Amino acid sequence: MERPEIDPHPEPSRPPDRHRRLALRTALVSSLTLVSRVLGYAREMLAAALFGDTSGVFDAFLTAFRVPNLFRRFLGEGALATSFQTALTEVDESHGERAGAVLFRKTLGLMMVVSFILSLLVMAAVSMAPDQLPGTEWAWLGADPDAVRDLTIRVMPFLVLVCLSALVTGALHVRGKFGAPAFAPAAMNLAWIATLLVIAWHFGWGDGSEPGVGSAGQVERHVAMARWLAWGLLLAGLVQLVVQWPALRKAGLLGGREGLRALPEGAPGPGEVLRRSAPLALGAAVYQINVMVDGLMAESLLSNGGPTAHYYANRVQQFPLALVAVAATSAVFPALQQLGHRRELLALRRLHDRTHLAIVAVALPAAVGLFVLARPVVEVSFEHGAFGPEGVDRTTRALKALCFAIVPAGATGLVARTYYSVGDFSTPVKVSAAMLVLNGLLNVLFLVVLGMDVEGLAAATAVTSALNVAMLLPGLTRRLGLPKSEVPFRRALPRMVAASVVSGVAAGAVERTLEGALGPALALFLAIGAGGGAYLGAALALGIEDVRAISKKVLARLRPGRR
Repeated sequence: MERPEIDPHPEPSRPPDRHRRLALRTALVSSLTLVSRVLGYAREMLAAALFGDTSGVFDAFLTAFRVPNLFRRFLGEGALATSFQTALTEVDESHGERAGAVLFRKTLGLMMVVSFILSLLVMAAVSMAPDQLPGTEWAWLGADPDAVRDLTIRVMPFLVLVCLSALVTGALHVRGKFGAPAFAPAAMNLAWIATLLVIAWHFGWGDGSEPGVGSAGQVERHVAMARWLAWGLLLAGLVQLVVQWPALRKAGLLGGREGLRALPEGAPGPGEVLRRSAPLALGAAVYQINVMVDGLMAESLLSNGGPTAHYYANRVQQFPLALVAVAATSAVFPALQQLGHRRELLALRRLHDRTHLAIVAVALPAAVGLFVLARPVVEVSFEHGAFGPEGVDRTTRALKALCFAIVPAGATGLVARTYYSVGDFSTPVKVSAAMLVLNGLLNVLFLVVLGMDVEGLAAATAVTSALNVAMLLPGLTRRLGLPKSEVPFRRALPRMVAASVVSGVAAGAVERTLEGALGPALALFLAIGAGGGAYLGAALALGIEDVRAISKKVLARLRPGRR
């Protein structure tokens, strides 16, 4: 890849109004992401109480849900959405926003057709899927393949709704609208929670009044509950799409009578968006196939409850990851794309590095604190109804291993999008492909050879996440030709580690001291507060600039008399 020449004294760049105030935008996205994650957490707590920790049917539902998720991630939220954002940025800047609206409408129509056809094809393929992987004796659909097939067919239409929603979200981000897209997942979780409450009202809670574990009566009851949940999932996908629709009109993306009917000459169309998405689809598919393989190995190689424990551990780990890294990456990606399109590489490097360091400043203490408090977090969150101590133990072990993936996984998303912003789509794909192979080998090593339980899958994820970001970071300068970093990572990172250790020690000490006297929930709440306070104090004492800057902004906004 030829390196573009860099002006040693570039003119200061000022992005357009819709991509200014990135800190405020990140705060908005993070706040709404927090709401969504809290609701998602409540959703998982309800599901755990209803289905318990040893339900083979719920294991089957989670395995089925991974199938539309596989295609959603690389078709909707991954490849096509990212390619579309790049094309929309180009059309908006070169041909105007009316032309961008035409591109949006045409691409939305194409996405509807493609996702609908794909859903039908997958449903047909799943209905004919054999119990064992062809050519092997691997029972890849687990102990209850009929339930996996039935539930997969029922949840596949979710793909259409969520892919359309992802494209809408990408378009709104490009136009600088982040409120509705950030609220949409919260609305989806509310619909999901409502479904679980209806199921609980109709079938009752898993509190021991249902038939015994593994009995025919319990299996039949759980199958009926899972089918109701599949219908609720489709309702949730529809809600996520509908709540964003008014924002489309405000952003000028739906057009009108005065709008253009065709794309200007030279503007990329939906076909070009698809063509550009091909390498991205491969890269996203590599990662999602990795997730799918993990789920299938959990379903086929672990005892009942293994896939459930793995799923809940991932959900807890995703809480800080989404709140910090995903929110920040979503907020800055349109600006990264714009800087890459204009070849303002120095500004691009600065934005990446400052965002990267800010992510680490929050994700690192979150990872340490979650590792220390893993068991009480799982106990307070899930040990209700039919979810028992064995499930707590398995989920805790998996969660502790996944804590080591929080920082590298968060960094990988930002680094990969920096590659995309300057047109390098192949390097992240190649690295992801290598990590897919390694992850599969580590899964076999940990589960089959070493006899590990669900924590083996989590450990493999942690190892490959760290190697992924380690292989991508040097290429920012060597492959992309970006200037060397001006951010003092070597000075800041050791201080962040030290402050995070202080935070973890404080959180663990408070939880152990107060758990017996105040109860697990209140003790956990106070321990989290103590850990956060200890980190803030240690960070300020050690002079961590990112934490100090955030503190100043918060205090300034809380100052009396400020409007």
